[in-house]
Formats: sequence, structure tokens, C-alpha cells
Amino acid sequence: MHFDDLYSEYMAATHDRQSSIENPAKILVCTTPRTAGHAYCQVLQQFGLGIPTEYFQWQYALPLMRRWSADDAMDLEKLDRQAPAYGRHLLEKRTRNGVFGAKIFFENLPFARNSIGDDDSHSFYVFLSRKNKVDQTISLLSVLHTGQPFDSQVTLPGIPTVPSLSEKVVRATAQHIFDSEIRWKNYLNTLDGRRVAHVCYEDFIANQQENASATMGNWFGGFDFKSKAISTGKRYAHDVEFKTMIGRQFGEFIRRFWREHT
Repeated sequence: MHFDDLYSEYMAATHDRQSSIENPAKILVCTTPRTAGHAYCQVLQQFGLGIPTEYFQWQYALPLMRRWSADDAMDLEKLDRQAPAYGRHLLEKRTRNGVFGAKIFFENLPFARNSIGDDDSHSFYVFLSRKNKVDQTISLLSVLHTGQPFDSQVTLPGIPTVPSLSEKVVRATAQHIFDSEIRWKNYLNTLDGRRVAHVCYEDFIANQQENASATMGNWFGGFDFKSKAISTGKRYAHDVEFKTMIGRQFGEFIRRFWREHT
């Protein structure tokens, strides 16, 4: 058996589930960059609320659909056309305890809706936002420069890299955060507010399990929110020296931008 076949079997055995629930609860963790969406998904998984990750980013969706459809020639255009089939696979194979979860950026919302359907009474939304927009902007600039979103030397495909920073790049980065947050707020304001939770990044990071269980308890009151201890690490302390340099060079420019946009 080839390595690819072995790896496919391993991934299926480790992550894939077989759910017969036709319309599971759906938790969408709505994020802008650097708001701990990945950590929130980890807590949900520890609670047994789905197996959430970034299913609607092409970096995740394309390899999954290639494996599930046995179509090694699957490309992004074909993936987009087959979004409903991808969504059926997701809900069948990545539902756990009657819950499907995913982290999502606003730009991936159309693909998500084409995949798992429009909002309904089974859909729940956690909107993560960060009070300290200056730190958020610096953190995103660091990722764009290094291509490394986490505390490791690992780079992820699809992250645009910026070899050198300038005021133009800094402004565009801050503007992206601002625009993304406004778009999420405008969209979420059209939904049933009882199924939307606004969660502050700083509050969540301070006590991840307690914060998430308080939110989830409003929607899944009969659920037992027990989990293993989670190592918080220092995910957003990555490349501290570089972030300090960005703060020294562009800090006042970034603060001025956010003062103007508050």
C-alpha cells in the first residue's frame, strides 16, 4: 500500500465520523485575523462539540474533497461547483455529538453557505473580536511577513507574504481588519440575535474553558461541559522581537488609524 493510501486511511480513522443526523447543530466561529479562532475551536472539540477547524478555507477544503471524492484532479473551480457535495461530506463525516463546527472568515462565507446551507434555527454563531486593535494589527503584520501564524517554524500555504513593511502595507492590513469586522457585524445583525454570541478575545484568552462553556451553555443547556486541561501556550507571543520592532516603527501610525476608525 502506498504512503498516500495509508495516510488517507489514518486521517479517516482519526477524524472522520459517520453521522446519520440530517440537520445537525452548526456552530460557526466567525473571526477576523488573530482573534484566537483556532483556540476556540480546540475548546469546542475538547467539549465534544463537533470537530471544528477551517473547513471553508481552500487549504483545508481541497485536500479533503480530493480524498472524499477520490478525484485527485480536483481544483478550486471544481471544488466551488461541488460545494453542496462537499457540505454533505462535512456534515456526515465531521459531525460529533450532533454538532458540526467550523472556524470561518467573512470572505469564505459564500462558499460555506453553498456548502452547508443558509442560516436556520440549528445555526449558532460565535463572533470573536479583539479590543486591542493595535496589537491585533501588529500580530497580523508579523504573520504576513513571516508566513508563520503559530509559535513554530511552520508556514501555511495561502498566506500572502510581505517581504518588507511600509505605511501603505500597514494601513491596508489595518483596513482589512476593520472591513472584515464591519462585514461580520452587518451580516450577524440580520440573524436571530439569540443565536449570536459576541465574544471578546481578551476575555476568552483569560479563561478559555470557562468563557466558552458560559457561551455554549446558553445554547446547549443539557450538555456536560467537561474537558481535559488545555495548554494555552503563547500562540500570539510568536516572534516577540519582530512585533516589538513593528510597534516601534509603526505603532503611532497604527494607533492613529484606529483612533480615526473608532
